[in-house]
Amino acid sequence: MIKKLLICLSLLFGTGVQASNSTIHSATIIKDTLAAMPNCSHYRIPIHYCLWISEWGEVNTTPVLDHYLPDLVVIVFRKPHDNPWLEINKIVDGIGQPIQKEIVHGITEFDVGNGNHTLIDTHEQNIIFKEADVIGNPALAVIPSHGLLPSTSTPWKPYFQSMTDSVAWRGLPPVALPEEGMALGLNIMHHIGGGLTNWGGVYPHEGKIINDNDAKASAVIAFRAADVLTNSKAITHIHQSLSTECGQHCNAAPIQENSKETYFQMIYPITQNDCQVLGNNDSYTPAMLNPDGSYVWVIWRHYEGCADGDGEYLGRI
Repeated sequence: MIKKLLICLSLLFGTGVQASNSTIHSATIIKDTLAAMPNCSHYRIPIHYCLWISEWGEVNTTPVLDHYLPDLVVIVFRKPHDNPWLEINKIVDGIGQPIQKEIVHGITEFDVGNGNHTLIDTHEQNIIFKEADVIGNPALAVIPSHGLLPSTSTPWKPYFQSMTDSVAWRGLPPVALPEEGMALGLNIMHHIGGGLTNWGGVYPHEGKIINDNDAKASAVIAFRAADVLTNSKAITHIHQSLSTECGQHCNAAPIQENSKETYFQMIYPITQNDCQVLGNNDSYTPAMLNPDGSYVWVIWRHYEGCADGDGEYLGRI
């Protein structure tokens, strides 16, 4: 059934479109996500159970489940039309680009800029700016629900698009000032990488960063975009929140840096079949550098709790 769905998706979104080598489809994302399930789901066989009592006084049990789900796809790219996810590029970004143009020009009276700075000042040559989209993973539509907790993410749903969040994402005042004011203090604790490793700060949640490595810079920007969805401090951004409650007694982890609660799986420009915490030694190799400046990750979140039962919750055994 899954194989047939992948074929249908490929035919549906591929008809009449000439894909380039820098293009991926929803079907590709589904295939790569499913291939990583054995390594990234970290499924634990239930050894605890939840007790429920029905209105008729009958006690029933459901298992306590513990695993990860591939909730989100985050895409980072230099400018409009560079998004390698074909369907999102044509539909979501196609809507966001004119909105961004009007917003930026209305505030600054300048046209929208993008990409890397190539200025004479050496301090500015390493300034990188990227757009970002965070989309509900289409693979959630085909992953069997039996024996798993329900995802709080909706397949294909746009949760964040930097082009419609241009004011805050580009650091334009006055909207961006609160986060920029907090950044210096917060980034002492909140940055990608542990120990002496620091790829870049989580704050402010903007698309620009100083870094001489495009892949690492893009990873930080990808994390910032995803972090907006569950971070209560990211109040100035236009986005759809992602719930951390998957049932009556079930929790999904918020997006967290340097934490095993949040794993990243790169699927473009290279395809990984495992997941890592961004910023650790295994989360970067030189092969990840993409001359096109575009990158795609699947984000796996930790889920733990009771499968919903019939009646009132009594506790765990």
